[in-house]
Amino acid sequence: MNWIQYRLTNKHRTTALFCLFIFLNLVSFAQITPEIISLTREPASVIRTNKFFIQDVEDKRKVKGAAFGKIIFLGKEKPASLAAPVEKELTSYWSYAAPKKNADLLPLYISVKDFQINERRLGPNRVAGDIKLDVTFRWYRNMVPVELTNYQTSATYTRPEKEYDHQKLIRQMLDQALIHFQKWMAANTGKNPALARNLKIVFKEVTGQDKADTVFYSVKRPLVWADFQGQKSRPGSRYAAAVFTSFAYEGHSYPKDDDLILQIDLKIFMVKSMSWGLPEAKNAGTLRHEQLHFDITRMVVERFKKKLESGDLTIEDYDSEIQYQFIESFREMNREQEAYDGATGHGLNASAQAEWDRKITREIAEIYSRQ
Repeated sequence: MNWIQYRLTNKHRTTALFCLFIFLNLVSFAQITPEIISLTREPASVIRTNKFFIQDVEDKRKVKGAAFGKIIFLGKEKPASLAAPVEKELTSYWSYAAPKKNADLLPLYISVKDFQINERRLGPNRVAGDIKLDVTFRWYRNMVPVELTNYQTSATYTRPEKEYDHQKLIRQMLDQALIHFQKWMAANTGKNPALARNLKIVFKEVTGQDKADTVFYSVKRPLVWADFQGQKSRPGSRYAAAVFTSFAYEGHSYPKDDDLILQIDLKIFMVKSMSWGLPEAKNAGTLRHEQLHFDITRMVVERFKKKLESGDLTIEDYDSEIQYQFIESFREMNREQEAYDGATGHGLNASAQAEWDRKITREIAEIYSRQ
């Protein structure tokens, strides 16, 4: 072999090695570069009702970003990735399917706990894969998160080792998640308090049949001396009579349409066994004085109602506010009763008694004129 032949042989060998190097790098690049799966949005919406819109999607997976598993591409394992980070891509996809933002609709937040596709090569022209999706749905009411429902699904499949429509498979799973929530919302609207958007208070005044030891307040049923069945409990007291009045409430709630109805049953009553009158004092004037004590309790209850109607009651914590206002109103009732007795001299000051009678009668009339 002469010198020229030696140089040509080395040149050919160098070219071959260079080509092999390029080929190996291309193969390596094909293995590392993710396969981008675009989620084409279909014109037809999967949502049949107009009850919610997608406010936000949050990626709660351990590994964030656009990657979501691996697929077999041209016989090689390759990372699978969306065109953008998962939360951005799914927000865009689901927002296209669901109605547009509207203040009358439920702002839905979706947390993605798991979303992945994984394939492996079983043999020549045979690939096995599994795909998973795990999401939770919630919304914020008065800036407090309200958990609604979740959707978890998975599927396994086998396919030939050729070009495959991964996008269709993924879209079917994503569509089913929204369809699941749509069905859940339809089944729970008006039944589940978690979907209630407003709190509405309904008052019901108990004026039914009097019990053995109780007289419920009613403008149609004024007190009579037969209701005063107790014995004078304070010997030496200058009072000629005393009436024990009070009020209480019972509440229960139930969902209706988009509201949570809070029904408060009010009981305004006098207790017979704790009310008394001296025989010599049982006249119309004394009875009228005691009736106005009962009326004052009714007036305080009306103010209690107004405080609740104009207060900061929320679905998340209405009970504590009601209890607070109840205690405050109970104290107010005691102050009003003491002020009434103090101003009228327990009914002995005729002019003051007449003035209080006019004022209380007018206020009671206004209460029932609004009902």
